[in-house]
Amino acid sequence: MENIQLQDLRGLGSSTGHTLEDLPVVNSKDNIIGMQSVRAHTSEHDDSSQEEEPEYPEGGFRAYLVLLGSFLGLTANFGLVNSSGAIQTYLATHQLSESSASTIAWIFSIYLALAFGGTIFVGPYFDTRGSLSPMVGGTLLVFVGLMAAANSTKVWHFILSLSLCVGVGNAMCISPLVGVISHWFHRQIGFAIGLSSMGGSVGGMVIPIMLRSLYQKVGYAWAIRSLAFMCLGLSLISTFLIKERFTKSVSNDDYDSKRHKFVGVSKKLFNLNSLTDSKFIFLVLGVLLGEMGILCATTYYGTYAIAQGVSESESYILFTLYSAAGVLGRLCLSFISDRLGHFNVMLIMILSTSLSMLAVWLPFGSHHAILYVFIILLGFFSASIFSTTPACLRQITPVRDFGSKYGLMYFLVSCGNLVGIPLGSAIISDSSKFHYNMFALFCGLVSFASSFFWIFSRYKSVGFRLNVKI
Repeated sequence: MENIQLQDLRGLGSSTGHTLEDLPVVNSKDNIIGMQSVRAHTSEHDDSSQEEEPEYPEGGFRAYLVLLGSFLGLTANFGLVNSSGAIQTYLATHQLSESSASTIAWIFSIYLALAFGGTIFVGPYFDTRGSLSPMVGGTLLVFVGLMAAANSTKVWHFILSLSLCVGVGNAMCISPLVGVISHWFHRQIGFAIGLSSMGGSVGGMVIPIMLRSLYQKVGYAWAIRSLAFMCLGLSLISTFLIKERFTKSVSNDDYDSKRHKFVGVSKKLFNLNSLTDSKFIFLVLGVLLGEMGILCATTYYGTYAIAQGVSESESYILFTLYSAAGVLGRLCLSFISDRLGHFNVMLIMILSTSLSMLAVWLPFGSHHAILYVFIILLGFFSASIFSTTPACLRQITPVRDFGSKYGLMYFLVSCGNLVGIPLGSAIISDSSKFHYNMFALFCGLVSFASSFFWIFSRYKSVGFRLNVKI
């Protein structure tokens, strides 16, 4: 299988796109065996001066410390994201039992929108200033937000504490935690990101079990406070361990007035040049629809299971199995994606997710055993999707632009999250069997639709060739 490196890193630092020409074709052992000319389907042009391609450690003591720091930080931050369904299930049956499902849905749709959408501001800052400031600020916001959520009793309390405070805090941490991996690994970027993002699955596995036990022993308030202290400790350790290698230099001469500075920062935050790159746009649409289907399914799977006769306590076991399967999925598929190609593996996982929703969950979801089978399948496939997405973006993005493009991508994806979760709640409606079936169908079709955009993004990169590692 051919291996094509899509991004000409010798043009790093440019805010414009790169024409992909005369790139080496490499075999699985990374030996150059020829030259392949691949022209990117984009209207952007590279006007910047050429720079030498940076070198990557691909390992070593410092690189593995960064990897460990990213793992611990994502255990706290992505762990909260992966546990949102477990928290939603508890709130819907306790503190907010008198509120409608559609009202409660706004708490978590705003939370997810801010947790991912806020990266549009943090990504460019990380590219230019590094990880320290956003990590410290984000860690404090998550801690304060969870402490406030522990004392919340009304919907607007949770919107302020959980949605706004914790959501913004997660956004400030996620960009540097994910982006810093691309500073230390290149050839094995998929495997490295898979290992670090495995922390999200570990957090999603531990947090529901921890909360389930603490709810019964010390009550809701101290359960959430314990969660806050756990996240604080993990994030502080992570802050000291991660360290960036590249930053974009910003000359003061370029910003000789406040107006120029405002224009410069605005262009960096909202890089419209990226929106003219068809590969990037199709990738964003694929991520948006794929994650909308998965996040809708996981957010309401607990209440779905309870409607099928599962106890509230048993519903937490389902979320634990989801995250446990995710650990295996992130580890196995990230390793394989470095050898088969990140886009190729992504397409397989997206189609597998859609098939499991439409062929397993939809027709057989009312059976007790199938609830366990499906959540394990979903955990394995969806974790692979989440961990492979940054590697796919990195493959079409220069390392010094990764933070800003990652932020822009998830800003657009967050718009889907803001709409998707309330839409899922509206489809569920009165929680009847028919409406829950329609909800499962909605998740499956949205996930399946995302595969077309991944195919389009792949086509814009290498055409219709199937034997290309990309």
